[in-house]
Amino acid sequence: MSHAHSKLTHLWLEDPLLPAASQLIPPEVVVLRPAAPPQPPYANLAPAQAIVAAATVAYDARLMDAAPQLRLIARVGIGLDNVDVAAATARGIVVCTTPDGPTESAAEHTVALLLALAKRVKQGDAAMAAGQFGPREALFGSEAMGKTLGLIGLGRIGRRVAEICRLGLHMQIVAYDHSVTAEQAQQLGVSLADLETVIASADFLSLHVPLTPQTRHLMNHERLALMKPGAYLLNTARGPLIDADALLAAVNSGKLAGAGLDVFDPEPLPVDSPLRNHPRIIATPHIASGTMESFNRMETRALEQVLAFFRDEPVAHLVNPDALQLSR
Repeated sequence: MSHAHSKLTHLWLEDPLLPAASQLIPPEVVVLRPAAPPQPPYANLAPAQAIVAAATVAYDARLMDAAPQLRLIARVGIGLDNVDVAAATARGIVVCTTPDGPTESAAEHTVALLLALAKRVKQGDAAMAAGQFGPREALFGSEAMGKTLGLIGLGRIGRRVAEICRLGLHMQIVAYDHSVTAEQAQQLGVSLADLETVIASADFLSLHVPLTPQTRHLMNHERLALMKPGAYLLNTARGPLIDADALLAAVNSGKLAGAGLDVFDPEPLPVDSPLRNHPRIIATPHIASGTMESFNRMETRALEQVLAFFRDEPVAHLVNPDALQLSR
């Protein structure tokens, strides 16, 4: 169906793009960047017909109303918690994502955190930095082989984590995802179970679900109490999936052996947060998808969808198809 989109002349970029994506921007297109403080970032947004969005700016009704020419928001990545999709749809603004882009990098980062926790890499590094060398028994870790990995969410990243850990580390994989069929799980080599069973059976529990009102504080005091003594919790998805106070209590009490976190609530994490320097928590600053390969994929796919839209071609990863009926 044709929507007779006007020609793209103004593109607003939340963040600078890498060369691979930048070279896709037609030379006649004016590139706009967020306004400098104390102005709101969208102060210069009025001419923009498309936005390549990252994770920092809130794409809410106020921002959209400051951009009467806006037709499309292309989110670099998969998370939409900073994009008001309903507000966009009501205004005829199309939203799309790049869900394939971060899969490999985020999955590898998850497994890296898992292995670093199992091998007590943080503690060993701290001992070396402090001039210590032994006794080794004080830093004994564990093997991942044969252990149970619990996955909450079996989307693209969760499935890739399952594949790496099942084939590479010979771990047992148990997962909760109401959208996955028994046949699909069998093909993945994964056992499906209810949420509480997955939590209770995991030696390593990894979160791979989007942030919604239903998943906020998914891991609270009650669910953390269901975990095995000495288990580990991993989160490379969204910070608010975990109640941070409940996690700290579980780790400090010895209930959990530790945690690997790449996402936090809020972000950036306050400088005095105990999550930053806890001896049994590995914390990285939201960099799971932060590789050159991942960002090249995400940014180029975001730009490709922007250009396709203004050529009146299908948008590959459209989030709100109803917006096409209302397109400005």
